[in-house]
Amino acid sequence: MTARFTVLASGSGGNASLLEFDGFGLLIDCGLHPKLLTARLQSIGASWERVSAVVLTHTHTDHWKDATLADLRSRRIPMYAHPRHFEHMERVASSFATFNAAGLAREYSDGRLVELTKGLTCLPIRVSHDSVPTYAFRIDGLDDQQPSPAWSIGYAADLGCSSPELISEFAGVDVLALEYNHDELMERASPRPKFLVDRVLGDMGHLSNKQAAELTATIAGRSGEGFPSHLVQLHLSKDCNKPELAAVAGREALVALNPATEVITARQDVAAKAITLVRRPNSANRAVARVNRPAPKRRTVQPSLFDDSDW
Repeated sequence: MTARFTVLASGSGGNASLLEFDGFGLLIDCGLHPKLLTARLQSIGASWERVSAVVLTHTHTDHWKDATLADLRSRRIPMYAHPRHFEHMERVASSFATFNAAGLAREYSDGRLVELTKGLTCLPIRVSHDSVPTYAFRIDGLDDQQPSPAWSIGYAADLGCSSPELISEFAGVDVLALEYNHDELMERASPRPKFLVDRVLGDMGHLSNKQAAELTATIAGRSGEGFPSHLVQLHLSKDCNKPELAAVAGREALVALNPATEVITARQDVAAKAITLVRRPNSANRAVARVNRPAPKRRTVQPSLFDDSDW
């Protein structure tokens, strides 16, 4: 049940993360050009041969590239995305027609649990961002010997505000990978035009360090002792944030709840520290982190070819 999670790149210049599990490799987003993505994989001792599938959060171009989609086609690597994501690609990407014709476009939708491979599931959670729709993911490693996940990752790279569903689904994750985009004072003092500042600060924009820290504390408070074991800070603004500001905000959010949580601030230009996930002896008790919440409506589905049935 051992897995490894690594953020390959995070920021407005391109986003991609790799989860390796039992011979299955999952890319979360593919927002780097093929050569750079290849180099970043090699920098952590991985390769395209270890990538089995991609799951897409949304269609802003720092999360996918037409050239990378063509590369996925040549390597016969499928992508899981919302049907509206594929509809967008069909309009703007020259490589999409052949990608889709090869049967590599596979859909997900709100609240439907996707079984990526045996023992690995992904739950798409819709979040507020101005690329509609945008999703966060809860990814679970499963163990037949226990009812609760052996380990879990909560991944939310772009969102303007939180939601009860996101908090509920991220409670109890081992790895909380969350956007810490900007320092609000730096954003307001920046030379950016007012419309852009308003967009970033709005509910469909990006989380500030303060907002992200509050969300981190809320999730940790719902998660029980020892969780999350890691906080990974995503999508820091190059112009309106500093890694040290984000790191301090994250640590302060956790100091009273789980001071042992390791804080990793992901960067644009180099892969972050890899996180090894193993089945914990007390994982069967994680249900305490998820009590007093309505049971989500989930349905495990097999991968399906892209069609317009859910537009």
